[in-house]
Amino acid sequence: RYLRLGFDDGQAGRHSSHVDLHRQACQRYNVPVDMSEWRQGWERGIRQYCTPQNGLNEGRAGRSYANSCPADVRADFEDAFRVAKAVHDARAAVDRENREMDDLLRKLRETEDRDEARKLETEISVKRDAVRNAERRLRDAERNYDFYIYETGVRG
Repeated sequence: RYLRLGFDDGQAGRHSSHVDLHRQACQRYNVPVDMSEWRQGWERGIRQYCTPQNGLNEGRAGRSYANSCPADVRADFEDAFRVAKAVHDARAAVDRENREMDDLLRKLRETEDRDEARKLETEISVKRDAVRNAERRLRDAERNYDFYIYETGVRG
């Protein structure tokens, strides 16, 4: 039972300290947690989680990482995660900047106040720069991602 629970926690990338939540929950019902069994399962599960391929998948999905990988596999996972998460975050920034630009353009179309229109035109000009910068950061992140794939041969 605890072997499977530990395996599931590890495979989900949960930190080894996650067992404390199980202990607290079980303690309320006076049920002991077999720490040795849980740890054995977690060790197997975390090694399935902490692969470079999974680092790419987790990063691209924008998930968070609990700094849970063991030292001997940490660097490869974190490198992959970091390069993929940068692409995710850059895409999100481009989307956000474009939504904000659309909102400003809509307000400009709807306003009849000349002062408000001038103010919006200035904001739109600034927002265009922000969109271009976000798009540049996305291209850079995608280039780094492609280079990582080329250099390592790892695919998510």
